[in-house]
Amino acid sequence: MVEYKNLSGLDKVAILFKTLGVQLASQLFKGISPQDLNRIKLKMDSLSDIPFKVKKTVLEEFYFSFIQEKIKPATEETKKPFEFLEKLTDEQVVYLISNEPPRIMALAIAQLDVERQSRVIQMLEPTMQPKVLSEMGNLDDIPLEGVVSIAAELKEKSHFLPKESEFSRGGGKNVAGILSRLHPSDERKFLEYLEKEAPELVKEVKRYYFSFDDLVKLPPNILSDILKSVEVSDIAYALKGQPEEVKGKFISSLPQRTKIILEDEMKLLEGPQPRRKVEASQKKIVDKARELEREGRFNLQDFMEEDVIE
Repeated sequence: MVEYKNLSGLDKVAILFKTLGVQLASQLFKGISPQDLNRIKLKMDSLSDIPFKVKKTVLEEFYFSFIQEKIKPATEETKKPFEFLEKLTDEQVVYLISNEPPRIMALAIAQLDVERQSRVIQMLEPTMQPKVLSEMGNLDDIPLEGVVSIAAELKEKSHFLPKESEFSRGGGKNVAGILSRLHPSDERKFLEYLEKEAPELVKEVKRYYFSFDDLVKLPPNILSDILKSVEVSDIAYALKGQPEEVKGKFISSLPQRTKIILEDEMKLLEGPQPRRKVEASQKKIVDKARELEREGRFNLQDFMEEDVIE
């Protein structure tokens, strides 16, 4: 059985390529040499029976690296290497160390006051609690440079912790965030690969992932607000090839004057149209929906949730 703590850097890259698919992963790692790609493919062939938890951890680690490429927070030297833990809640500390080996968990928890130590340990997985407690009694042999190095790595990782209200939701939201940055065709490929390789992760991702097909789940008033900010020509392109019920939902959400303009635009698009234009227009509408959600106009998850009570 493959365990995360025993994985090398090449193992992790191979698992990432195996999960996403070589074509999509290669696009995310532009500039990779043919020699390195062959090494990755050979390693992929040697890996089998990779647990869902390991795949999820590798994807989350990739997400943190992905964000670090975009945002490079300033570092600050401190005489207390673990001082940053004092600014985190207990749950954020648990989230921060949850994928670390028991010895690293123990070292981090040992820096907290006794009362917090007890709370954090109780929040760990039951099977992990005795291992961490055991390690906490044997930390004297870690050299000072090792302590400083571990603290620096955890501090860097802490910059990218989800907000306090979001951190317990797992990796699904992070992966959904990556999806929203991809081209529509790449989004489909990503989901298709995940459906095959990590179906449990897909279920979690879809709680936060929002596509054009999901727009029909929104109430008419919200859909109307979204479409008001989109060019009518984009709405016409976006509806190309859609079922009549989808077209009807969109059209019924528009003001009468806009409906008339849309009908004229749709007549101009009769016959085959380039897929890239259709997908680009659909993405504009989805991006507008996400923008309005960020502004607090509504919560997409309220309409994506499958577990509802009538």
